Amino acid sequence: MRALARWLIVITGLALPIAAHAMEKLTLLYAPTTGLMPSYIAKDEGIFEKHGLDVDLLLLPNIGSAMSALVGGTAQIVTPSALAVIQANDGGLDTVFVASSAMSPSASHTGVFVKNGSNLHRAQDLVGRRVGVPSLNTLIHAMTRRWLKEQGVDYSQVNFAEVGFQQMADVLSAGMLDAVYAIEPYYNRVAEIGYTIGDPDATLPKRTLTSVYAATRQWAEANPGTIKAFRQSLTEAIDFIAHNEAAARASLVKYTKQRPDIIASATLPVLEVYVEPRQVQFFIDLARDQGLIRSNPDAAHMIAP
Repeated sequence: MRALARWLIVITGLALPIAAHAMEKLTLLYAPTTGLMPSYIAKDEGIFEKHGLDVDLLLLPNIGSAMSALVGGTAQIVTPSALAVIQANDGGLDTVFVASSAMSPSASHTGVFVKNGSNLHRAQDLVGRRVGVPSLNTLIHAMTRRWLKEQGVDYSQVNFAEVGFQQMADVLSAGMLDAVYAIEPYYNRVAEIGYTIGDPDATLPKRTLTSVYAATRQWAEANPGTIKAFRQSLTEAIDFIAHNEAAARASLVKYTKQRPDIIASATLPVLEVYVEPRQVQFFIDLARDQGLIRSNPDAAHMIAP
C-alpha cells in the first residue's frame, strides 16, 4: 500500500506540469470601455482558465494602435472598432472578426456634449467648432459624421480633434474643445460639466457592432480551437454578468479606472458574441460613403469561422 501511495504521488506530481502546459497562452489588447466587460469578467472569474485559456489583458495605449499590435505580435487578439478592422483590410492587413461584445443602439448613455453655458443646442451649431473624438477616422468619428450628415450638416465644416475618453471632461471644462462625444462609463463624468445636443448612437441600425475582437486571418485559421474557447468564455461571462451585476461593476472599476460612483450609475450595454455578415456590411457601406476605404470586401469572408 505504501508503494502504491508513493506511485500515486509521483504520477500526480507529474500530471500538474502537463495540465499547466495544456493552457493556451493568449494576449488580449483591450480598450477601457463597458462594451468589453465580458472579457474583464472572463479573466477575473476564471472563465478563460476553465476553457483552457491563459489570457493576459493589456491596456490599449490608444485606439489607433490596435492593429499595429497585431502586426508587431504584441497581441493575438485586439479590440479595435469594427470600422478599424475593415480599414486594416483595405490597407493590406488581412484581419478577421473573432467575436463581438456590445451592440447599439442600447440602453447605455452616449451623446455629443457641450459645456454648460456654451449656448450651443443643435448639430448646426457645431459648424466651425472643435469636436473631440477618441481617434480620427475610426468608429466614434465616423458615427459623429454620419449623425451630422443626417442632421443636414456638412461635416467637412466641423473640426475634429483626438482626445481620450478619460480626458474628455477635463478638456471640455477647460474650453479646449467645444464638444466631445462621450460614452459609458465616461458619460456621467462629462455630464457633470455639460449637456448633450444629440446622440449619434440612437440613429444606428439595430444590433450595430460597437465592441469587437479581431485577429489576423493567419492566426485565426491556425487556432480554431482557441477561437472557439474564447467565444465560449465570452458567452459564459455574459451570462455571469446577467446574474452578478455587483461583480460586473467591480470589474469595470478595475479595468476602466473610473470612480465607483460613476460605474454604479453607468448603464450596462447590450452584449452578444457572434458577428453576422450584415453587421459587417453596415460598416463597409459607411466606410465607402465617407471615403475611408477604396475596396469593397466580402463581409462574410471577414468573419473567422
